[in-house]
Amino acid sequence: VMIALAMACDPTLLIADEPTTALDVTIQAQILELMRRLQAETGMSILFITHNLGVVAHHADDVVVMYSGRVVERAPVRPLFAQPEHPYTQGLLACLPGKARLPGQPKPKRLFAIRGQVSSPLAPPPGCAFEPRCDQALPECRSAMPPLIDIRQDRQARCVRVQPDQPLARVA
Repeated sequence: VMIALAMACDPTLLIADEPTTALDVTIQAQILELMRRLQAETGMSILFITHNLGVVAHHADDVVVMYSGRVVERAPVRPLFAQPEHPYTQGLLACLPGKARLPGQPKPKRLFAIRGQVSSPLAPPPGCAFEPRCDQALPECRSAMPPLIDIRQDRQARCVRVQPDQPLARVA
């Protein structure tokens, strides 16, 4: 019903906020296929807001990863899943059940969990919001929020450890 209401306005952008939450797998697949078909027929863009990394992997072209209300990484979907740059993105992907087994291990190891608790939005840390939970944190992570930097064409990350691999071509 919600998709029908949204499509009645002939949108150029459909914002799908947690479109698969509380749906069984069969209904999820039907809803996502319907959205894909409508996108192909109308040419509209779809913005998925989701915690479901399976939906992201199979239905997104570009991904923005956010932590505590800030963008920490932006990349095309395949490069992001193949080589996450930000420690939070790395942690999210390590939490996936398929990542819990290392090659050559017959038994799955325990699922990875990002340590600690999310900081209060009312009292965020002065530097990087992920610093209290980050296994790769440096002293400078505590003092200032790092900028979102271009690291490669079509890729950005917000972390003091991330350095540009290739300067982006600047348009004059």
